[in-house]
Amino acid sequence: MKINFILILMSIIFFSCSKTNNIKEKNSMEKIISTEIIDETVKELELKFPESDRELLKRGVQLTGEFWLAEDGSPDDFKNFCINNYLQDKKLLMERFSKNLETVYGNFIRISTVMQFPVHVGNDPLLPVDEVFASWSPFARLNDDWFGNKLALVLHLNFPYYSLDERDEKGLQWSDAENAAVNLGLNFASRVPGKLQQAANEISTRSEMYISEYNIYMNNIVDENGKKYFPEDMRLISHWGLRDELKSNYADKSDTGILKQKLIYDLMLRIINQDIPQEFINAKGNDYCPVNNKFFKNGKETAFERENDRRYACLLDIFNAERAFDQYSPLYPDAIKRAFDQGLEMTFERVETIFTTFLSADVNAELAKLISKRLGRPLQAYDIWYDGFKTRGSISEDELTAKTAKLFPDAEALEKYLPQILQHLGFAKERADEICKHVAVDAARGSGHAMGAGIRGDVSRLRVRIPETGLNYNGFNVAMHEFGHNVEQTISLYNIDNYLNSGIPNTAFTEALAFIFQKRDLSVLGFDKNTGLDSELTTLDLYWGALEIMGVALVDMYAWKWMYANPDATPEQLKKAITDIAKDVWNRYFAPITGVENSPILAIYSHMISYPLYLAAYPVGHLIEFQLEQHLENKHFASEIDRIFSIGHRSPDTWMTKATGSKLSAKSFIKAAADAVKALQ
Repeated sequence: MKINFILILMSIIFFSCSKTNNIKEKNSMEKIISTEIIDETVKELELKFPESDRELLKRGVQLTGEFWLAEDGSPDDFKNFCINNYLQDKKLLMERFSKNLETVYGNFIRISTVMQFPVHVGNDPLLPVDEVFASWSPFARLNDDWFGNKLALVLHLNFPYYSLDERDEKGLQWSDAENAAVNLGLNFASRVPGKLQQAANEISTRSEMYISEYNIYMNNIVDENGKKYFPEDMRLISHWGLRDELKSNYADKSDTGILKQKLIYDLMLRIINQDIPQEFINAKGNDYCPVNNKFFKNGKETAFERENDRRYACLLDIFNAERAFDQYSPLYPDAIKRAFDQGLEMTFERVETIFTTFLSADVNAELAKLISKRLGRPLQAYDIWYDGFKTRGSISEDELTAKTAKLFPDAEALEKYLPQILQHLGFAKERADEICKHVAVDAARGSGHAMGAGIRGDVSRLRVRIPETGLNYNGFNVAMHEFGHNVEQTISLYNIDNYLNSGIPNTAFTEALAFIFQKRDLSVLGFDKNTGLDSELTTLDLYWGALEIMGVALVDMYAWKWMYANPDATPEQLKKAITDIAKDVWNRYFAPITGVENSPILAIYSHMISYPLYLAAYPVGHLIEFQLEQHLENKHFASEIDRIFSIGHRSPDTWMTKATGSKLSAKSFIKAAADAVKALQ
């Protein structure tokens, strides 16, 4: 998972839970600039600049009028502002903004990284002051400052906003300079007051702490007979760690492997339903049976207080905080549009159609039958995480961990090894060293993430949880994913001439490279085993994973639709709604192919709490990944990765066309899966 503060700033601010967070603000975005004033201003500017593009001039004046408030001055002040600040030749102005935005964004990210370090890194106890440091953000007052001194208004006047449709339609014809001007116009798309921004940051930090401290000591998980199955030192974060442990047990062909998977599945259901004992979370010493929901102290069953819908109270707080932003975002007037139209640069409707088409494909039933045959049993709900198409499926977890723990006893060892990973993937030593000097590794408090730099000269952060016994295999798999982010972050910042073009269209594109790196983890470790059907196995592994995460993303998407339709819901009502949504998505797309009905398992993902409306980026990332992999076939991997991620920030379809020659589509992926199933049958 990638954390990119520039994308957060320019698109959606992530909120999280607190005790009481009904953030309300009187609407102060009331328009004072009439259509008549707009027309008068445009006419005067046309007389002053007769050679200017009239359409762009009018668009800039109209947009500036959308953001102009009473506090900025009278209508006459507005007119004078536009006449005095509009420039026909914008080259020098764009250079000023480019240089200064890199300085501001980049150094603000540096500050935020330092302030949040204890929350993100290490195992030391968190101090009350750590939350305060982490929740303070230098970004919070940026809108107030830049609208207050009218820099943001100068930007809107001279670099007007282009819609997503326009960027898709015209993007291929734009030069780098024209594209940079368009990207500049995407900044400051809302005018959220600083006090709301800061309140959101404080909520966000509490959410991250809630999720990063949501650990389960697995040796204290027992079955109905009190039997334990997991190692004494195993501490897994929900949901990531639980899911990865479940996946790892497909390599165990004995009954024990299945029993462990069922226990993890039952535990996940308790977390979704909020039945789990509050006292059991992130604490060891007492036993818990998720099958019958019994809690034991010193071997004796004991009454307990459940978590009491805290998960859903958090989500409601997120929603209320987002709603407080709506009135200040005239271009993207609700959280869903900010997440999709602005952040993902794909509409909700387009993403939904892609996902539902994919989830309804005929090949899904055939693939499910193939997995059932390979397992030698009927499918269970948790088989959405089937991991047997990987070579890893035939290699024991202990064997893999023995190697990773020896290679990477700590973060320093992993950081030193990064250039070797790139060289293994085909990068020349000099290029590998150049990329890796911009990457630093930290031992994460949570499951892991990547944080990109915002200014040339700074480093990207690769963070992964590293136990005292060394990095286990699951951790290395996560590290490869995060390293893929770091490589994208470095190339798309340092290989771009104009800072305004740096980055990628949306987070799905960095997820794509992260997936590409992640699935090469065994190769990097020297565990390649050629079965003769490597291509087909890889396709089905990727396809089944995309199928699962699309279902999860739809639950997240529909949950937000429900909250906007039911803004006064209680946590208990939201829990029921999300559980019903998860079951509905399951019954529509997964029950027909698995034979299991009414499972709410798609609601387990922690992203819904700590990174709202982010989940759609993962399946879109899988689609991009597949198209990139098809394109990379028979090409020099390293050279193409360098070229492709130097394209920079363009609209998604423009980027995909430049990268692979065609727009984003799921059709070829579905066909490839059908061909792979036939080959394996």
